[in-house]
Amino acid sequence: MASSFVCDVCGRKCERIVAKLFFGPVLSGSMNASHSNYTHHADVGICCRDRLLKGFQFRKRMSKSEYLKSRKVRP
Repeated sequence: MASSFVCDVCGRKCERIVAKLFFGPVLSGSMNASHSNYTHHADVGICCRDRLLKGFQFRKRMSKSEYLKSRKVRP
């Protein structure tokens, strides 16, 4: 018997889950956010992968030093 999964984006059955989204709120008065402090999660099926990537302005992952360099004010 083949196992089936349910996509939390569209609610349909799908062949596999390709991503898991975590909602980690930024606490009031703090800019520290960590994925380990997430409050909600959702499974993304293969059916909604492209729609999700196009629907939000995701940024590619970068190292801490790259991130800090990108945040500096340039004269």
